[in-house]
Amino acid sequence: MSEGEADARPARGLLQLEVGDSPLRSEHERLLRTALRRGEKDPEGALAAGRLEGRYEARSLRLAANTWRARVVHEHDSAAVFSRLLPQLMAAGAALEFKTAVLRMSMDELRHASLCAGVVKLLGGDPAVEVDLATQPLPEHPDATPREAALRNAIFVGCLSETVSIALLTEERELTREPVIRRVVDQLAADEVLHAKLGWSYLVATWPTLDEAARARTRAYLPVAFGFLEAKMLDAMPLGPTLPDDLRDELEALGCLDPADARELLYATIEGVIAPRLAEHGLDGKRAWAERRRPGA
Repeated sequence: MSEGEADARPARGLLQLEVGDSPLRSEHERLLRTALRRGEKDPEGALAAGRLEGRYEARSLRLAANTWRARVVHEHDSAAVFSRLLPQLMAAGAALEFKTAVLRMSMDELRHASLCAGVVKLLGGDPAVEVDLATQPLPEHPDATPREAALRNAIFVGCLSETVSIALLTEERELTREPVIRRVVDQLAADEVLHAKLGWSYLVATWPTLDEAARARTRAYLPVAFGFLEAKMLDAMPLGPTLPDDLRDELEALGCLDPADARELLYATIEGVIAPRLAEHGLDGKRAWAERRRPGA
């Protein structure tokens, strides 16, 4: 391997989720108390002082820790998605509230990664995760104007991905019985509502400003977006052997939805919530979903 080839390879390393001792630590803690606060409950404090109230089989704890560890990576990657949406919103001339909110959402996702790591520790696991530290860029959509490009990514992130996340977290919140983990799920679910709102609000603000050619290009993008969403979500919901009822029950108590149930909820949310809402704003979501194109197809 040449030196150039080595430099081109993504750098691998452990995700850094611990708060350090730099002069910025106090600012991080202030953000948690103020800008990122939702309600009176403090999931960080509950994790630090908490312990499991129920008794669980070792296999349940191991599988649940693996699930929450995977969420660490997903939430950390999502922070980059929101932060990279900011320059596109700026290029599109978006109103100020969209630009400030998207930065807050990026901070939410970093917090979520830290909270998920805390749950892994609570379950007796090691939250250390080695990943490619380089994150994926957002699509630039060279066939679109800056306003269209920002709208496409806002639709995918908010109207599609985060709206599905609301449904999944709402179901997990109903099933989770461990009090400390329930507090974490409550925080994640509350934040995802705002994250989805970004996409739907930006669609409302932007769609009337597009001419018919731009609207046609946006409609043509939707089957691509739906296909990518389906592939991305199914990849995060790998099916395995049917679990015994007692193991399934323990995993649900620890905040882990069965992948088969998660897939069913994914399709129900797209067909029963997302597609109709898109139609309310001038986009034929039902048709776009029916014509979805999976990556590589």
